[in-house]
Amino acid sequence: MNVWIAASDGNIQKVEEYFSEGFGPESKDPNGYTPIHAAASYGHVDMLRKLCSEPYNGSVNVRDNDGDTPLHHCEDLAAAKVILEELGGNFKLTNNDGNTALEVLEEDQEFPDLIQYLRGQSGVAEEPLGIDSEQMAQFKDNLRYTLENEPETNDPESAARRQRIEQILDGGNPEQELEQYIRDLVRSQWSDQGAEPDTKRRRE
Repeated sequence: MNVWIAASDGNIQKVEEYFSEGFGPESKDPNGYTPIHAAASYGHVDMLRKLCSEPYNGSVNVRDNDGDTPLHHCEDLAAAKVILEELGGNFKLTNNDGNTALEVLEEDQEFPDLIQYLRGQSGVAEEPLGIDSEQMAQFKDNLRYTLENEPETNDPESAARRQRIEQILDGGNPEQELEQYIRDLVRSQWSDQGAEPDTKRRRE
């Protein structure tokens, strides 16, 4: 056990014991990872609030050795809201690779609710894809039909796509997540063909 594990476990009592021994909310391990990063990464909102307020006053924008802030490590919507709406987190900060937390999340597309929230906070609008509501509904129906009627294959790409669609349909917000999946799929096809959408994503 150490202060970073205690923070990742949400164990406030243990963290405070370590603080009494000289550690603090911004104490860094060899990778620059702090208790604040740990609390954000594991979604411990009460821990985040405590570390970034009196008497500890840690910075919610503290960076690790890769330049990542706690928001870059965040995988939980509630924690992201606390970081940005309560603790003064800055969603515009970039890491050493020049990526914001939103851009890091968009690479993997694993947390669509968090991505959507950060897009809203960042003033990032979805570019028009030339798909009207009727076409979007048809895309969704086709994906569902494929999932229910086509046999599974040994192709890794097809298997991964099938698994992702199953995760979306079994999730808490399938319609919205499925629409986002289709948007990402269309963008990916544009990219593979060397084409660009008519309207760039804009920042307000």
